[in-house]
Amino acid sequence: MRISFVNSFWFLFSVTLNALGNSFMIISNLGSGPWTSAGENLVYVLPFSVGVCIIILHLFSFLLSYFMKVKITMEVIVKSMALAVMFGAFIDLFLYIHQLLYVPEHTAARYIYLFIGLNLIAIAICIYFQASSIYLPTDFLLKAFGKLMKNYTLGTIVWTAIPLSIGVIIIIYRQQINGIGLGTLLFMFGIGFLIDQYNRWIVIQKTPDNLYV
Repeated sequence: MRISFVNSFWFLFSVTLNALGNSFMIISNLGSGPWTSAGENLVYVLPFSVGVCIIILHLFSFLLSYFMKVKITMEVIVKSMALAVMFGAFIDLFLYIHQLLYVPEHTAARYIYLFIGLNLIAIAICIYFQASSIYLPTDFLLKAFGKLMKNYTLGTIVWTAIPLSIGVIIIIYRQQINGIGLGTLLFMFGIGFLIDQYNRWIVIQKTPDNLYV
């Protein structure tokens, strides 16, 4: 019982930290992770906030996973979408707080924000995968592509190409770059390295559970 409570605490903390890290990357205006950058661009074609657009993308991910025959129970779907809603709501909350407190304009400050964001996200993911057995809908989609192509390297490329394509199409339509930049590249090629480093220092006992049924 105590282990379950501790895991729940770390799980909620990791979701909050992940949203905070994403908000730092968004505010830096130097590029965000692929799925977050897609949400940033959807804001310009949909009458919703960044957080709500990210929630819509997660719902879209579940639909794709369903059509690709990924076996997921209704309970897992509900929990995963609840997690996506919480994640999107926290992003909107933190972006609002940033707007109230401080938005960096100088290049050096923006790079500091980018560095903070990347590290917060890496720490959050490290905790998140150790403390939880319920993941975001985009994680299920990654598994679907990995199984379809029988190769997670190719699966990850396709999985990443979807949100980047959404962002690029909107960027071309608006003729203005937003959400995609150096931060996107650092996220794609550097977040794994950061997670590996934090996995050495952060160890959380996890309650055994099955993710996929």
